Amino acid sequence: MATLIVLQGPDKGRTLRTSDDTVLLGRGSDQVPLTDQTISRRHAELTLSEGGWVLTDLNSANGTYLNGVRVQKPTRLKHGDQIRLGSTLLVYAGDESVQQFSGGGIPSDLVTLDAGSLTDAAVVSSVPSSEDSIVMAAPETAYAVKAWNVMRELTNVIGSLLSTDQMLARVMDIIFAEVEVDRGVIFVRDEQTEELLPEVVRFRGGRGAPAETEAGGIIASRTIINHVVGSREGVLCSNAVADKRFQSGKSVQNLGMRSVICAPIVARDRVLGIIHLDCPFTRHTYNDYELRLITLVGYQTGLAIENARLVQSHLERERLAAAGETVAYLSHYIKNILQGMRAGADVVQRGLERRDLATAAQGWRIVQRNLDRSYNLMLNMLAISKDREPRLEPLQVNRIVEEVVRLVQKEADDKQVVLLADLDDTVPAIPLDYDGIHQVVLNIVTNALDAVQPDRGIINVRTRYDAAGRRVLVAVQDNGPGVPPDARERIFQPFYSSKGHAGTGLGLAVARKIVRELGGEIRLVDPPDGGAEFQVTLPTTSGLPDKAGDTLGPPR
Repeated sequence: MATLIVLQGPDKGRTLRTSDDTVLLGRGSDQVPLTDQTISRRHAELTLSEGGWVLTDLNSANGTYLNGVRVQKPTRLKHGDQIRLGSTLLVYAGDESVQQFSGGGIPSDLVTLDAGSLTDAAVVSSVPSSEDSIVMAAPETAYAVKAWNVMRELTNVIGSLLSTDQMLARVMDIIFAEVEVDRGVIFVRDEQTEELLPEVVRFRGGRGAPAETEAGGIIASRTIINHVVGSREGVLCSNAVADKRFQSGKSVQNLGMRSVICAPIVARDRVLGIIHLDCPFTRHTYNDYELRLITLVGYQTGLAIENARLVQSHLERERLAAAGETVAYLSHYIKNILQGMRAGADVVQRGLERRDLATAAQGWRIVQRNLDRSYNLMLNMLAISKDREPRLEPLQVNRIVEEVVRLVQKEADDKQVVLLADLDDTVPAIPLDYDGIHQVVLNIVTNALDAVQPDRGIINVRTRYDAAGRRVLVAVQDNGPGVPPDARERIFQPFYSSKGHAGTGLGLAVARKIVRELGGEIRLVDPPDGGAEFQVTLPTTSGLPDKAGDTLGPPR
């Protein structure tokens, strides 16, 4: 049974399950129904093949993406894979015939380490976990293919910069896909207590027959694990029951007739964890080649964990530096707003004390302008700080532009700047988010108003309809100094501003973010007679479908 969990989109929070061998994904699916209007009626398909599920895109309008990469051919899924269809994000939670637990979700009685003595422990077959273990003798063809698949998948996992728990889960996926395993556990050493704790548990079928394991769980031999930790060697037990060298650990008896591989996860001469696999003899008996392969997986996994921790530490330092820089930017801007409000309040108070309403009104206008600045700052911070789903409805762009022009007209008059609106009457109503597009136009016009010189500034806001291209253009042109060549690549970056402490550097960054959420684009062009012009291009069909089979817009 395939299990899909919806993380993003209109169906967020749903868990979808189906037992059919072929599963249609799309708005027209009876098995996995989705309500996202950006998804085709027949968008993608899941097919059960050789005990696993294969994802295929059905030539959908917006494409199907697996872990951020567009699906070009049928691709086999692994536990934890992310599937994006339109604006919906699904996580493949695996096949329920394979039981899986990770992190805090592992039942306390599921994995047990017995208290066997190490005194009589010896090794049936072992491989050191080091760089030397990477060099493997030329195997048979079947094992060569298996090794290639393991290393290819492991390289992809290491390069994905996943968190440690996600990476370990994917490592276990790879092992289960390429090696015959009945039960597998990855232990991770706790940094505070130094105790080995189960982080990932995977096994086929139910929790095992009570005759095989005490309390119906997985019992791993502390004798074997202690030997692996102390020697930093991978261990193969071909017949743990008959081998007298491991009889001091009672769990070896509890394992029954099983073949066991136990390999260390090592980084910089320190054991970070253990990979413990076992399988009944009736199904498979491990060999030296598989021992070398799992030992290599443990070594590479240790390096990946160490690299992930270094990357995480670096990211945290960068995040703290970025947070400090953001606070500095905002502190200066908010300070300027408060100073402006204090100055306006002083003028209002002076006018009231003198019973001079004209002076009080002048002070109130100063206060009001700074209130507008603080309100716009709040809107920009909300827009840039989180992803949002546009609330699409058919709207007239011309009406929104007219509202923005009326809103800033008073400020333009005070600065003696000419503000013009050149609107194309043929522009149709298109699917838009009102608050979003209003903020886009307001940010660009406000930037233009700040850029032009008093007494001589001219700002022209125009709209145009491109019927052939099925798009609407909103352009804001000014006769200011223009954008310097060295700043053109940075103007859309958050907190980059050429206004010094007079700006936050959020206006254009927020505008581009909102426009892209609407499926459009924003760009800077140089008018022939100087100044700057920002052009916003909006699609006319990215919102509501014209007919039942249509989809809305490209995935973002």
